[in-house]
Amino acid sequence: MDADLDVMAVATQGVTALVTEMVRGGWEVIRGAFAGFLRRDGPAADRQLALFDEAAQTLARGADAPDDQDRRRLENRMVLQLAAYLDRFPDMADELRALLPEDTPVPQTHGPLLNAQDNRYSQVVQSLGNVDAGSGGINYGVPPRQAEA
Repeated sequence: MDADLDVMAVATQGVTALVTEMVRGGWEVIRGAFAGFLRRDGPAADRQLALFDEAAQTLARGADAPDDQDRRRLENRMVLQLAAYLDRFPDMADELRALLPEDTPVPQTHGPLLNAQDNRYSQVVQSLGNVDAGSGGINYGVPPRQAEA
């Protein structure tokens, strides 16, 4: 197990592979292995698996005419569910990776990060390039924060 496990990146990679199989109709093939992966959750594993089964049925029904917004919402829910599981059982990350097909893309976790907080009435647009605020921050339309002494 990695000392610096990024559960969201691993969960995203896992859900990407699972959704691909669900849409292809291959969920039943990997379902047993995934059920074994969830075994650490004890009695809750059945509930976890039922949620993934429900997702597979929803994705299979919408395979011909998928609603992107509904699909993203469903995928986000599965990522959060899987990330919570990996957060409780971080040693299972390697087992999840072993379940994934070899060609599953690994999400990028390096590079610049952008965090927009309290962004209720404005818009954040990021483009390729350098997002560097130096030692301060980027403030738009609000006075800069006072440094705490």
